[in-house]
Amino acid sequence: MNMWLLLFRKEMIEGARNYKWLWIPLVFAIFGISNPVTSHFLPEILKSSGVTEEAAKLIPEPTSAEVIVKSLSQYGSMGLLVLALAFMGIVAAERQSGSMIMVLVKPVSHVSYVTSKWAAMNVITLAAVAAGQLGTWYYTRLLFEDIALRAVLISGVVYALWLVFVNTITLLLSCVMKSLAGIAFVAVAAAACLTLLTQLLKGAMRWSPSRLTAEAGRIVQEGQASGSLWLILSVTVLLIALMLALAVTASRRLIR
Repeated sequence: MNMWLLLFRKEMIEGARNYKWLWIPLVFAIFGISNPVTSHFLPEILKSSGVTEEAAKLIPEPTSAEVIVKSLSQYGSMGLLVLALAFMGIVAAERQSGSMIMVLVKPVSHVSYVTSKWAAMNVITLAAVAAGQLGTWYYTRLLFEDIALRAVLISGVVYALWLVFVNTITLLLSCVMKSLAGIAFVAVAAAACLTLLTQLLKGAMRWSPSRLTAEAGRIVQEGQASGSLWLILSVTVLLIALMLALAVTASRRLIR
């Protein structure tokens, strides 16, 4: 356990040195703040771009819940890309530089090596989602009607689990692929394909982790999730555990 904490601390320090602790939460905070601000000033933006005042007034003002849901969708599009680019080299880059072998020749287990990286990347992700949700909530209640902070935070936690799932895909790919750009591309493509399949096969894909995005929005708009949430959570956690096991196996093969 002490060795795992040392590895986790190393990843946290490295994240600070690479400014990931600064720029990833900052990007998510910008995503969160931009939606309520843009939605509030949209009529003025349209009028300044040449749209008539009458046409601008035809655009309905969104509710606070709709603004929050729109911010969540930003995390699932641009946010996923940001995370994939930030973490694509979490193992692959160390393998290329040779630092991975230097760490693993010490009395360090592959389980500790992989899981400490997984924990570090997801702590940063959770901090980023928290920054985004707090920014969204503050400016939404400032520019629109008030909305319960509890619902906003719970929806953020549910949505963050989807991001953790995709982060785990990125980690696994970083253990089996050499191309950093390829890792980011395949991770984002895998998330997009799973989302598309879930939308096309709604009945058969009730368990799909990508449905966490819809459940997060439902929590904000309706005050509660659907009855399928526990099934989705269970399957997501099991798939994350399976991918971590595969990542550990792949890391062992890297130094043979």
